[in-house]
Amino acid sequence: MTLGNHSIVLVLLFAPLGIAPSVAPRFLDAASPCHTTPRGRSRTSPASQKETADDRQAQGNANSSSFEYLAERARTAMEADHVPEAIRLYTRATTLKPGWSEGWWHLGTLLFDAGRFTEARDAFAHFVLIERREPGPGFAMLGLSEFQLKHYRKALSALELGRKLGLGTDQAFMDTVLFHDGILNTLLGKPEIALERLTLAANQIASAHPEAPKDAVFANLELLDAFGIAALGIAKLPSGLTAAQIPLVRQAGRAQALIALQDRVVAETELQRLLALYPSEPGVHYMYGVYLLKEHPPLAINEFRREIEVSPSHDAARIQLALEFLRTGEYEQGLKYAREAVGLAPGNFVAHVACGRLWLELGKTDRALEELRTAVKLAPGSPDAHFALSQALSASGRNREARHERAEFERLKALAEAADR
Repeated sequence: MTLGNHSIVLVLLFAPLGIAPSVAPRFLDAASPCHTTPRGRSRTSPASQKETADDRQAQGNANSSSFEYLAERARTAMEADHVPEAIRLYTRATTLKPGWSEGWWHLGTLLFDAGRFTEARDAFAHFVLIERREPGPGFAMLGLSEFQLKHYRKALSALELGRKLGLGTDQAFMDTVLFHDGILNTLLGKPEIALERLTLAANQIASAHPEAPKDAVFANLELLDAFGIAALGIAKLPSGLTAAQIPLVRQAGRAQALIALQDRVVAETELQRLLALYPSEPGVHYMYGVYLLKEHPPLAINEFRREIEVSPSHDAARIQLALEFLRTGEYEQGLKYAREAVGLAPGNFVAHVACGRLWLELGKTDRALEELRTAVKLAPGSPDAHFALSQALSASGRNREARHERAEFERLKALAEAADR
């Protein structure tokens, strides 16, 4: 499927998020329709067996002529911005020719712009079933449709698959997908992944404005809010913030955006200002501790401990402490925090990895294996979990299993590196 030269503005219904409308990927080329056989067609009936070959050929020509007529009228209506008429005609044309991927794409975007998200979701679901060359933008639009329907887990799965398959070349569309991917990861308890996505979005915005990259990023208040809620670990969408939370989140977002743009000097100034303004707010000391880990680990330990004082159930601060004490060889202290983290967040595989590695350093191989097998079960796609388990298996003399886990680690690591490239 090639890309045509038409485009349509998608009003991505960002009013609740305050996002400006974005632009969809360029249209699929009508010159290369998909030749998938329409689904649901019944087998030959006795009556149809009586038709001659000429009758069938004539019927096929009539259907083709009708389809081409409908498709041209639909395209004309869409280009004239006669949306209801275009939707009606594309619906008829795709009914007549269910394997027409371009038609399903246009129908989906028109329905999305019209706020008919359930129908748009169904159109994009059909598109990704039949499109073989460039399904990525369709999965992304499927995800954006599910987002509007508040089916957040389905939305994130579709957005991630769209990113993996490729989103095309429209920068505004890619930024929109990254933004939604980021805020959904935060909402669903994965702020670290959210920060990766949002950092990529910020750098793309900066690259598009080389004359004033920071100004361009800071002008995007929605992105700053997304950065802030991820950095502070607030499991909300930007639209769910209260008026009282916005100044805190915006200040945190500015600091995190500077970190994303690798301006660590100014970022530290913003973080210190954040601490001065909000010393008792959950997430603030943790955010500063993560920043300090790279250059001032002892100071980071103090910030994580302060975070636990402010937020007694903060599992991530305990995990950071456990890993830092693992690094410095203070295994007993680290184990205390790791076990507390496992108790607070039994579904967090990193807590189990930290706990398992600390047990291993203390010579408790059986306990280490128990924790690390749990980690692999919780996150079978994590290279780190498999590597840690391979070490514990080697220590217990289970060399065959250790080799298997090491091979899985190497495989997953290669996949991650390829995805990064």
